[in-house]
Amino acid sequence: MLYACPECDRLHRWPASTAETLYCVRCGSVLRRSGRPNAQQASLALTLAALLLFAVANAFPLVTLDLHGTVQTATLPGCVQILAADGWPGLSAILLATVELVPLLWLLGLAWVLVRVSRGQPGPGTGRLLRYTLSLREWGMAEVFLLGALISYVKLSSMAVVLPGPSLYALAAFVVVAAAVESSLDPAGLWLAIEAAPATPPGGPLLSCHACGMLAPLGVHRCRRCQGPLHLRKHEPLQRTWALLVTAVLLYLPANLLPVMQVTSLGHQSSDTILEGVVYFVRSGSWPLALVIFTASVVVPLFKLGALVVLLVSVQRRWRWRPRLRTRLYQITELIGRWSMVDIFVVVLMVAMVEMGAIAQIEPEAGVMAFALVVTATMLASRSFDPRLIWDALEPADG
Repeated sequence: MLYACPECDRLHRWPASTAETLYCVRCGSVLRRSGRPNAQQASLALTLAALLLFAVANAFPLVTLDLHGTVQTATLPGCVQILAADGWPGLSAILLATVELVPLLWLLGLAWVLVRVSRGQPGPGTGRLLRYTLSLREWGMAEVFLLGALISYVKLSSMAVVLPGPSLYALAAFVVVAAAVESSLDPAGLWLAIEAAPATPPGGPLLSCHACGMLAPLGVHRCRRCQGPLHLRKHEPLQRTWALLVTAVLLYLPANLLPVMQVTSLGHQSSDTILEGVVYFVRSGSWPLALVIFTASVVVPLFKLGALVVLLVSVQRRWRWRPRLRTRLYQITELIGRWSMVDIFVVVLMVAMVEMGAIAQIEPEAGVMAFALVVTATMLASRSFDPRLIWDALEPADG
């Protein structure tokens, strides 16, 4: 069976069933995880467990806040409603999409595909559904939200009594089980179960599907297996990535210089930027939390911006220097992008949890939306870049 590496386009021949993890011989990317007995059944069981925990996390209180006898209870759906009602539909939409809708759609899509495959009857549309489902994963941020909830818990504990609710424990369990689902999943095995790739390639020049790895003759516009668009390279990857990167750079300064939230407690008012939030945790002795926020909100965005510039320049200049290292740089950039959202979730949770009128009030400021747009733009920039371009400069040498 022939398969094209999605990171460098190198063709590989592998057996339909294998008990070993397979790596690309050129770029070192994982092509297929080791096959385990009953892997699909284990993935299905974990997926159903994650769905149950997700339902519990949305049905009960997340935290309860007691400030001078005034009690406020926050739930996940309630946080979305409060933000929308307070005139911040953008933040409400981010929370709804990344913590509620995307994880739910990801699990439902996986459950449907795993049930159909386990019955040996994938049926029409299963490949398309799997393609959509796998593309959703990076936009699901329940684990980032959980980290934000823990940071909010520590920060609010200095001004009120904060009690974790059943939802917080269910969310923590959900994050663990969802990670187990991702670890147990074998996407390449699922693609093979839906439709096996040909053992011999079609004659003439070939296209490889970037979503599922199926090969097709040049001139075919849709993948037969997943119905994804076929192209030698992504459409205008350099122009689109540069445009998104410039957008992120322009937003980065206001995101860090403008306040992200305003806190009013017993008549005292203060506004904090991201860096002032880091300083707050340093002064309070919470060095680990200060380091987490500084890394996620300052170091990671700067690293992503720098890494994308290096990748774009290296492709445009057709560098032959360390293509495997640059491929790793791209993969790291994709992996860490969503963790920058942790500061957004801290603000979102604090705004939603502290709704106590004259006693205490927390309001978002312009900096929080600017920072959310920076994170979104860098994530979209990573997606628009085509890592196969890194290897194009080596093609004559390979021939």
